[in-house]
Amino acid sequence: MTRIFVAALAVVVFFMTQPVHGAQARNIELFDVPAAGTLLKGEVRGDIKLYPGGGILTRLYVGIFDRLMIGGAFNVINVIGTGDIHVVLPLKFLGKIRITDDEGPVPAIALGYEGEGYFGVPPKGVFLAVSKEAGIGPVFVQLTGAIHTNQFAEFGREVDMGAGMAFAVTREFTANLEYDGIFRGDRGFINGSLAYFFDPIEIAVAAKYRIGQEDMRLSRILKILYISYF
Repeated sequence: MTRIFVAALAVVVFFMTQPVHGAQARNIELFDVPAAGTLLKGEVRGDIKLYPGGGILTRLYVGIFDRLMIGGAFNVINVIGTGDIHVVLPLKFLGKIRITDDEGPVPAIALGYEGEGYFGVPPKGVFLAVSKEAGIGPVFVQLTGAIHTNQFAEFGREVDMGAGMAFAVTREFTANLEYDGIFRGDRGFINGSLAYFFDPIEIAVAAKYRIGQEDMRLSRILKILYISYF
């Protein structure tokens, strides 16, 4: 695992130091790891993640400016299945501001906040995301890393990180691979997902591998995204 991570890090450093021009990424996350992309002014995105245990995470984002977006998250556990339905209250705040664009050797950098987690994935809290795009033949590859903490009483004590790659095979078809919770060791996740965009809806299926977990190591997540403008 260490060798794989070092090799992946070397690839990230290589691409981020190349003077290539990357179009500003339109994705705002890989699957769980935040990316540096933001919405356009007047853009609205709503998505739901259907996860094991009958849970549904619902999020809504609005682009205030091209570099600033805000939103909220609503998580309901055990909607499908037996037993009591548990609504996670209060609703959680989401927000992100992009500091730089992905231009030349400069990556896109964004500062944000995510207040809600799901299915053992803790809230990101305050995060700093860095993303860089590069073209490899007909395929665009976006490399993303995000460092975050949700500990404010002793700020900086519980810092974690996620990193991964997004592959835009076509405008409609994308694939993602990420390692979420790098510093959590045996509590992290390796996620892989495939998504297809049927304008204005994108459907993604993901396989989530929980490191160090004896039961329910491999789970499946369905994400449905809707995009609109006003």
